Amino acid sequence: MDTLLVILISVFVVSLISFVGIITLVLRKKEMDRALIFLVSFSAGSCFGGAFIHLLPEAIEKGGAEVVGFALVGILVFFVMEKFLFWQHCHKPGCHEHTFAYMNLVGDGMHNFIDGVVIAASYLASTQLGVASTMAIVLHEIPQEIGDFAVLIKGGFKTNKALLVNFLTALTAVLGALVTFFVLPSLKSQLAPVLSFAAGGFIYIAGSDLVPELHKEVGTKKSIGVFISLILGVILIWLLRFVE
Repeated sequence: MDTLLVILISVFVVSLISFVGIITLVLRKKEMDRALIFLVSFSAGSCFGGAFIHLLPEAIEKGGAEVVGFALVGILVFFVMEKFLFWQHCHKPGCHEHTFAYMNLVGDGMHNFIDGVVIAASYLASTQLGVASTMAIVLHEIPQEIGDFAVLIKGGFKTNKALLVNFLTALTAVLGALVTFFVLPSLKSQLAPVLSFAAGGFIYIAGSDLVPELHKEVGTKKSIGVFISLILGVILIWLLRFVE
């Protein structure tokens, strides 16, 4: 199948995850919190797995060990974006109760644009890497989009409007993918740094946004379940090594 078509299908699937937020209107908060902690844990495992099992090894293979430094650049850039541009990852309904809803949309648009960049760059490297990156992003998007939808509802958006604008924001991933697909091939020497940079982004998201949420769970049984979910996330991404 044509690489561009596969990329577009992948980013469109990621964009469709924006509709998952509607379940916040169906489930009670207690039920939502109970399920989300395991989704967040699974997501963290997939992000770590995507970074250390797929992206960094591929970057090193294509550009040598020195490109690992771009992972640090990725971590720093993601920190700056989150700190100063209000790109905030929400993993519980209402956790951004005091954040201006429109600012959340702007930050989410930037976030999804970069998701598109990561997916396209990964597929340009290999099908296996593209599938692994897409899977890690999908798993991360589920809890985040649930939170984003809750922010819009609390910000005064009607349900239909919240779903629409959240989806339109998610479609910036398509723009990011198209820009990367048509620009990156002419800069082949930059593919390895981009992959390493993306790995840094995954590491930052998992370590800064997701893992702290997991530490809020102190119950023994639930903590064991959270740990198992984390490991399962890593295993899933590891299994994707056999896709190609």
